[in-house]
Amino acid sequence: MRLPRSRETGFTLIELMVTLSVLAIILMLASPSFADFFERYRLRSAVDDTLSVFAQARQAAVEADRNVTLAVGGSTTAWCVGAVQAAEPAANSGALVDETPTACNCSTTPASCQVDGGQMTVDGSGRPGVSVAAVGTAFTYDSKGGTLREEDITAGLPKTISFLSSSQRYGLAIQVNALGQARACTIAGKRPIPGYKPC
Repeated sequence: MRLPRSRETGFTLIELMVTLSVLAIILMLASPSFADFFERYRLRSAVDDTLSVFAQARQAAVEADRNVTLAVGGSTTAWCVGAVQAAEPAANSGALVDETPTACNCSTTPASCQVDGGQMTVDGSGRPGVSVAAVGTAFTYDSKGGTLREEDITAGLPKTISFLSSSQRYGLAIQVNALGQARACTIAGKRPIPGYKPC
């Protein structure tokens, strides 16, 4: 009695080439979507991290009863945001302490950006292509409620820091009002990003 021969299974060279061609076409069609996704992700990451620094600085000003100054430093492409807290007066010294600290230079001396003994900075590293259009902007959170100082309010509100993606198709702005509240919104004329309302 003869046993049936087993049929060999596998792919022919032609089947393999057709499969690889179809995969290559799908990847080519999907690559712009991936690039667009990462462009938006880097922009959102920069804005969300900056909003976090603003919220922490405002809270620290009220908790420690010391003014906190925030500043945007560096350049439009090599940017950073840093916060510095007013010095604590020495016990029983009677010496006056400057209640409004000078803004730290986070682009050259990030270690000088100290709040509650810890460094408080965020920068553009790890977010290639994200640029900031408000380098040189600075304002101070008042210790008596986390609001902006009178000097900053009279200089114009809201304080706005604009972030642009690498292709500049997407743009988000952080706006700080007189009460010290910061919010992010989509810049007019830029493509919408889910989760952010127009400015």
